[in-house]
This record gives sequence, structure tokens and C-alpha cells, in this order.
Amino acid sequence: MITELGLAPERFAFLKSVEQSHFWFVARRYLVEGLVNRAITEPVDLLIDVGCGPGLNLATWRSLAKTVVGIDQQVMTTGSASEDIRIGDADKLPFADSAVDVVLLLDVLEHVDDESALREANRVLRGGGNLVVAVPAHPWLWGARDIGAHHLRRYSLRTLKTRLSAAGFEIVTLRPYQFLLFPAVALSRLFGKVSPAARDLEDRPQRALNAVLSLINRFEVWLSLKVGPMPTGSSYIAVARKRS
Repeated sequence: MITELGLAPERFAFLKSVEQSHFWFVARRYLVEGLVNRAITEPVDLLIDVGCGPGLNLATWRSLAKTVVGIDQQVMTTGSASEDIRIGDADKLPFADSAVDVVLLLDVLEHVDDESALREANRVLRGGGNLVVAVPAHPWLWGARDIGAHHLRRYSLRTLKTRLSAAGFEIVTLRPYQFLLFPAVALSRLFGKVSPAARDLEDRPQRALNAVLSLINRFEVWLSLKVGPMPTGSSYIAVARKRS
């Protein structure tokens, strides 16, 4: 079985096992939280995390909103069902028009019809509400990792900006993510075009290596928030506001 986000059950289970500790996820949570805190003056009423997977990030987002709801299609089949997670599709969200203050689409757009998902995010957002998207960057990095994750595309900066604008959003801020490790990531992805072994090594680093890489990524996030955007990275994270 493949889910709406193109995730096979084994990939879903893998994400559940590493999302709390893997160097890539750990630092990115800090970056997303920091960017949303800049976009809102106080906790909003309702934030939804579309494609939340096992829902392990929801606890972090509770500092940003009075109510946090995760949306995913695998809720009932993984035993992660709770009052905080609802079954839903990225292009058919279980919310009324203009009902939501913040929509998160983290690692979602590359799996789905992105134009449809962005239109649906626009529909449920209140005027002036914020959308946060995270997507894999640079089409030239396409390889075994993308194929294994059932990606449909990687994004150029121009493509991401065009998609957001066409869906009725104006970009508030855009941050590349994982610049300091980008040379290593690029080599891993290029080797991954030939064999999935490099992908697997990146997915499951040894504990000591994971700790070092986490420190590097968290230092980068600190720089990005305190100094300014990094020149490039393996991902793009954008905060965009719905046009009133």
C-alpha cells in the first residue's frame, strides 16, 4: 500500500523510528519553530500539520498555537490515532473555508499534486494566515533517495516561488536549510544516483556521527535566524502569507 504522500508502510515506520533524534529532523524543527514565531505575534488559535506522519512533531508546534491538529492518511493503520490527528488528504482537508491560522506542509509538496495542495491550503487559511512549506531543493540532486521516498520532484527556487505566488501567497521569508553540510549531502546524493547504499548511510548514521551532525545543523539554524539566510542548502523552507 502507498499513502497519499507516496509513503510505503515501511518508510512510514522508519520515519517514526528516527524523527525525534535524526540530525536532519532535529535542527529543522528549531528552524520551523523559529520562523513561525517571527511570523506571528502570539500563539494563534489553530495550526494544522498536513502530512504529519506519526505526529511526533505536534508537541513542538504546541508552543505556536492554542490548538494543533495533524492530518495524515495512515493514522488508523499505524496505531498513532489520537484526538490530535485526523485522517485527511492534502488536497481535501477536513476544515471549513478560512478556519485555520497556520498550515504546515513539511515534506509534502514533492509527493503530491502541489498546485492542488497549495490551493487547498489557501482555502482553509484565514486572510493573512501563514503557510510554511519545506521541500527538497535542486533538481540536479535527484537520485535513489528521491526514488525511495516516492518523490515526484525536487524544487528550484524559481519553481517554488512561482507555485506559491500562483496559489495566492506572498513569501514572507525563505530559508535554505543544511548549507554547512551541503557538500557532504551533494556527494551522498550523487553516489545515491548509482546505489541506494549512500542513501541508507545518511538515513541511519551512527550515534556519535548523528550527534556531531546535529550540532552542525543546529549551529546553522542559529546563524540563519540570527544573521540571515544561508546561500543554499539541500532543502528550502518558506513562510508565505495568504493574500487578503
